Amino acid sequence: MKKIILFSLLVVAMVGCNTKQKELRRAEARVAAAQQLVNEGNLNAAKLQLDSVHLLYPKQVDARRSAKALMDSIVYIEAQRNLHYSDSLLQPLLPQVDNLLKKFKCEKNGEYEFYGRYVHKQLPTDKNFNRCFLQAYVNEDVRITMKSYYCGQKAINHDKLTLTVGEDYQTASGSTHSFETDGCKYEILNLSEEDALSALKFIAAHEKDRIKVTLTGSSDYAYYLNQTEKQALTETCRLALLMLDVRQLEQQVNIAQAQIDKYENKH
Repeated sequence: MKKIILFSLLVVAMVGCNTKQKELRRAEARVAAAQQLVNEGNLNAAKLQLDSVHLLYPKQVDARRSAKALMDSIVYIEAQRNLHYSDSLLQPLLPQVDNLLKKFKCEKNGEYEFYGRYVHKQLPTDKNFNRCFLQAYVNEDVRITMKSYYCGQKAINHDKLTLTVGEDYQTASGSTHSFETDGCKYEILNLSEEDALSALKFIAAHEKDRIKVTLTGSSDYAYYLNQTEKQALTETCRLALLMLDVRQLEQQVNIAQAQIDKYENKH
């Protein structure tokens, strides 16, 4: 009886050993297949192979370690590609931003503002304050702001504006600050950042058209943007979109560079 038990245990051990060897060979085969795919430039397929090693053979520590090392090298290759690609898109944008910024001035109160803001030279507050107009600017941290200024003998309490060209229109809303000076009613509507960018895009798309601005509150007031305003707001839109693209590409460059540095520091 004891001999039978010992024999059974031996058989079980041999079967278990054979199973582990088979798993090891299969896991190593997947790592080898992934390496071949990397050599061929098929990185996505290689990553799927390596993921399957961890999923199917969790006890094969050596094979999983090899899979992890190969995955790290794939991340390194991809980071190099992303770095070169993002930088190739970024570099042509930088002189475009610098050239466009010549039409803007940077306003900043150093006492309480960390970021300045770029305001188009055609739309400074001090030269336009006693009339109804739209002002937009882009902060140095790439936040987009648009304000609707109203000046009149009668308060309208506007909290919404509508841009209209024929049957096409764009609405925007926000919070309003109002005050009175020398018998004139002043109102400043601050649009949300999303509405500000949408309004700028609408104006840029209709720069050559006659754009009507309707202010809506307790009563309505309407006026038309002149060509100087449309050009200034269109160029503000261009600056905002360029700076948003630059920020996104710079973030991608930084992420890729960090991945590259991490890999090279380990090897």
